[in-house]
Amino acid sequence: MKRFTSLIFILFAFPVLLFSQWKKDDFLTPFEESDYLTTPRFKETMEYFHKMAKVSKWIHLTSIGITPEGRNIPLIIVSKDSRDFNFRGAQNSGKAIILIQSGIHAGEIDGKDATMMLVRDMCITKEKDFLLDKTVLLFLPIFNLDGHERFGKFNRINQNGPVEMGWRTTSQNINLNRDYMKADTPEMRAWLKLYSAWLPDFFVDCHVTDGADYQHVLTYSMNTSELLPAPVRTWVNNFFLPSIRREMDKAGLPLSPYVFMKTDRNIYNGLTAGVAPPRFSTEYVVLQNRPGLLIETHMLKDYKSRVFGTYTLLENIIRTISANTSMLRLAVRTADEETKIMGDTANGTQNIPLTFSLNTDSTHDSIFFRGYTFKEEHSDISNDTWIQYTDAPFEKNIPWYTITKPASVVSLPKYYIIPRQWRSVLDVLDAHGIAYVHLTKETAIEAERYTFTNPKWNERPYEGRHPMSFELKKETIKKIFASGSVVVPLNVRNAKVIVGLLEPSAPDALVRWGFFDAIFEQKEYGEDYVLEKLAREMLKDNSPLKKEFDEKLKSDSAFAKNSYERLNFFYQRSTYWDEQKDVYPIVRIVEKIQLPLGK
Repeated sequence: MKRFTSLIFILFAFPVLLFSQWKKDDFLTPFEESDYLTTPRFKETMEYFHKMAKVSKWIHLTSIGITPEGRNIPLIIVSKDSRDFNFRGAQNSGKAIILIQSGIHAGEIDGKDATMMLVRDMCITKEKDFLLDKTVLLFLPIFNLDGHERFGKFNRINQNGPVEMGWRTTSQNINLNRDYMKADTPEMRAWLKLYSAWLPDFFVDCHVTDGADYQHVLTYSMNTSELLPAPVRTWVNNFFLPSIRREMDKAGLPLSPYVFMKTDRNIYNGLTAGVAPPRFSTEYVVLQNRPGLLIETHMLKDYKSRVFGTYTLLENIIRTISANTSMLRLAVRTADEETKIMGDTANGTQNIPLTFSLNTDSTHDSIFFRGYTFKEEHSDISNDTWIQYTDAPFEKNIPWYTITKPASVVSLPKYYIIPRQWRSVLDVLDAHGIAYVHLTKETAIEAERYTFTNPKWNERPYEGRHPMSFELKKETIKKIFASGSVVVPLNVRNAKVIVGLLEPSAPDALVRWGFFDAIFEQKEYGEDYVLEKLAREMLKDNSPLKKEFDEKLKSDSAFAKNSYERLNFFYQRSTYWDEQKDVYPIVRIVEKIQLPLGK
């Protein structure tokens, strides 16, 4: 009787142990149950993850934040050791932390359904549990959650399934994959907090591509320019990419680089692989010294093929990283230390690249591309060339242009100083996990300062803002900075993120996104009868000014016809002019100096 009672206790106390080896049929995903035609809504998706978490101690469900419509953005943490469910434990585990993101464009949702099956096969049926031996996996199955719930059959005109899918942008109509630097959205601020805490060793972003027609189910993109630190670049080029390409060939899913055609529409002229700005996900993580892989399944392939293709590529990414975990971890940590040292030894002469140009002349590699032939006709509807793809395949080597060089660089300062009143800028620094300190007393400092000329704004909005362009002049000044001014040191691992946000010539600098638009506004004006008198006083015995005025009248007809601008010409050159207009309030300190600093 005692033995029987003990057996009953074991049955009820440890059901997970008794039934830990589940069959796949017990945990079919909604995608599988629909005969591979549909993707589940958010509620159904999370019910499936909760079902798995109830029977597997390797799955931990949490949230990274709340969307504008009030939904919790789910994060699925997967590890064989519950201590890894905390970022500190994961970082100390010796395992590679991999962040896999899906649904940033919620209509492109292949990654979510692939993720659901992969988590099951690792944690429930345990067919792929070996993938967790050396990794901690973070899954964002639906990043753009509000967009995901804008479900419909007609959200992706170019895409072949699923039957219904979400929308590209957030409920605020912002494309999250343009928001990584300016961080306007609550979703992105939550993501940045997650990233800064966990600092994943590798990042994957799952998409579906538009564009040309071809045979490849999967294409990819990965920044391997000199912006990616040398230790990480070596690991990517010498180990990771060759291994991934080889394994996907074996799986019958040969990869192609993301299809950016050298010349519009004619793929025979080759593909290009340039460097995009860090507003994009896989470019942003490069500023963080981490490798990032963009997966783009092909829109015209059926949904089943795309999801299983994504599944296979994700499996091989994890498998490849697991085979070389120590080298990847060493590479990113070495890169972090080298970045700190670069900032510590900076003296205004060390340059880092901001933008890149692509060589599309004669120098190029070649890739074996599997496409479809096409014909070109003139369209009487569009009055343009109409590309019509056929079912006839072609397979041939085509040019692949990958050689880039820095198009613009900037010298690395020791510090940036930000006046404390620019709170919106400090909020963005906080979102990116950037550390700063404050001056504890008023201090005179020699600094480099930028002045803007020829500012111009986009006429149409882009991602909720009107980005701007300008020309820059730099000068050295001596200025008194108020107590409480914010000092941002560059001897930190994320120094390139700081430069990307605060250096005006960077492609996604905050000033370009409109964070400083107020400095371009004239706030004091002179009455015309006052300026008439001032102009005559200034011209008296001032031949250089008269020459400048006369030359502008001759060279600028719009100026010559505008009485206000003619008078404002003299106001701008007078002692009454606002000396802060068009002046960047953030300055650079290039020499290491003793500053009165505190928290």
